[in-house]
Amino acid sequence: MRSAYGIPLAVAISLIGATQARAQNLAPPPSGLLILDLAGTPIISAYTQYSASFVATTADSTVTFVFRHDPGYFGFDTTAVVDTDAPTINLLQNPGFEIGGPTISGAGVPGWTYFEQAGLVDVGVPVLGFEAASPTDDLTAQSGSYFWLDGATGGYDGIDQTVPTTVGDTYDVSFWLAENNSNNVATPDNEYQQTCTNGNPSGTECNGIDVVVYAGNGLPPTGAIVAEPASLILLGGGLVGLGLVRRQRSPRPGRVVAA
Repeated sequence: MRSAYGIPLAVAISLIGATQARAQNLAPPPSGLLILDLAGTPIISAYTQYSASFVATTADSTVTFVFRHDPGYFGFDTTAVVDTDAPTINLLQNPGFEIGGPTISGAGVPGWTYFEQAGLVDVGVPVLGFEAASPTDDLTAQSGSYFWLDGATGGYDGIDQTVPTTVGDTYDVSFWLAENNSNNVATPDNEYQQTCTNGNPSGTECNGIDVVVYAGNGLPPTGAIVAEPASLILLGGGLVGLGLVRRQRSPRPGRVVAA
């Protein structure tokens, strides 16, 4: 059996296993237009609203949220993508993760496509994002009963949606974020950073903590394993997306809105 990218599925899965056996300290994957990277901004544990904007260049735009939290977990909730010409209409499906129940690590969630970089491990066990009931791992939902819980270790995983857009219109992307540094690993100046810098390139003692947001005419990031929306569990028989090459465009600055 061959994957959608011409690679035998069994070979692709064996390559994933080999990659996961090695320590990783991966930078964020390029995935379209970078509109927000929290690296270099203060880590705020309580729920805080973040936002950024982009101008649509195609009739459909993919909005991608990418996470890394080696020593702990993020709570991610109450997301929105709105056209500034129609700010009351949220284009995202399941923006507060209230559709469906809790999922297991690495599973899809209704309305969203899940993916991860190959090689995300924590003492040999994948630490991936999933929809969680409030409270989980000392984090709660910002609103409602469920939220996205993410603790990708050694690199990044994420979720995305493709929404209809009007070429030339400006779109605001917003979300609420909380975090729990359960292993009390310090980061320089208590700021987000893309990769581990404290000599522990993998595992929960690493100090890599970051959230990155992309938008535009996008595909899953290079080297990602892609699960179908709200369905497949990692390595549970899904197709493996390898060799996708994306061009990263110049970033637009995001902004932080205090809670």
